[in-house]
Amino acid sequence: MIQRAGLVSTIKTRGTSLLMSERLRFLVVGGWNTLVGYLVFLACHAWAGNEIGPLMTLILSYLIAVPHSFATQRWLVFKAQGAIGRQLLRFLLANSSIFVANMVLLPLAVYVVEADPRIVQGVLVVLLTIASYLAHKYFSFTDR
Repeated sequence: MIQRAGLVSTIKTRGTSLLMSERLRFLVVGGWNTLVGYLVFLACHAWAGNEIGPLMTLILSYLIAVPHSFATQRWLVFKAQGAIGRQLLRFLLANSSIFVANMVLLPLAVYVVEADPRIVQGVLVVLLTIASYLAHKYFSFTDR
């Protein structure tokens, strides 16, 4: 019975540690933010997509979804304190830079190297997720 209690305690400790992991929170919150962003895109498309076209729909949905993403990353993932205005500007710079990198690297790989866009984007998602985590951890939500 003592060994079983020790095992349960170990599982609880490791489970709590995993849930408290900033990296795991980043992935979970990022998944949530991606879903919210997509739903906002669908709502914008249903509301005005035919009139404004897909690119403007994307921009509009990005502008609506980014504040939600900033808030969840700031408070749930990085638990940041301090100058919210400066953090927001840094967040926008980091997010936009990663978005632009994706817009450059995807067609470059597809048209220059003639790679399959589905595979390229899969690789980019992994690489840019890591870049996003590092950018937000060491740039967006730091007091330096």
